[in-house]
Amino acid sequence: MDGGEMTGALDIGPVVVWAAGLSTLISLGTTIFAWLTSGSRKNDERLDRLVARVDELERLVQTHGDKIDQLPNQEMMHRLELSLVRMEGHIDRMDERLRPVAAIAERMQELMLEQAKEGRK
Repeated sequence: MDGGEMTGALDIGPVVVWAAGLSTLISLGTTIFAWLTSGSRKNDERLDRLVARVDELERLVQTHGDKIDQLPNQEMMHRLELSLVRMEGHIDRMDERLRPVAAIAERMQELMLEQAKEGRK
């Protein structure tokens, strides 16, 4: 056993056993990792779909919010009611003012009918 002389064949048996064991452990670890993370991948897909749905819902909420903002508020409705009350008052006054005109028109019609009857005789 002095410098450089080999006294026998190298025994690689223990190295092969360790390599086979390490390979088995790596394979087992990979299988366990894949099994544990398969649910995670499914959850990622579900989360992606849910994020897309949430984005769509946010867009719809924004759209409907804009439409709601354009609807009349309580103050506008109150002003509308006041305007309608004023219009009713104006219509009532016009009705009072038009009654004599309607009566005149009715008397004129009666007079014209009488004249037409007299003209036929």
